[in-house]
Amino acid sequence: MPKQVLTSLDVVIPITYNGCPGNIDAKSCPLRKHVADGKTVFYHEEDKLLLTQQNQSSWDEIRADIEQMYEICTKCQTEAKQNAR
Repeated sequence: MPKQVLTSLDVVIPITYNGCPGNIDAKSCPLRKHVADGKTVFYHEEDKLLLTQQNQSSWDEIRADIEQMYEICTKCQTEAKQNAR
């Protein structure tokens, strides 16, 4: 059996999920605002964040961008927990 050649690789990282605070919707989500303001190396298509093949960002830049998005979500969740008390 011939080996399959890897021609592309899709990495899917779920950002929004049922762990989001109940009062957050698409209009109030700080991560969506971050993306809409163009503050990410990814581009937005429908409900996905993608990188083009032409993107020249280094792995370090991409990883830092993912970490920044994670911090946005973590801050949102922390603030929601504090407000619920």
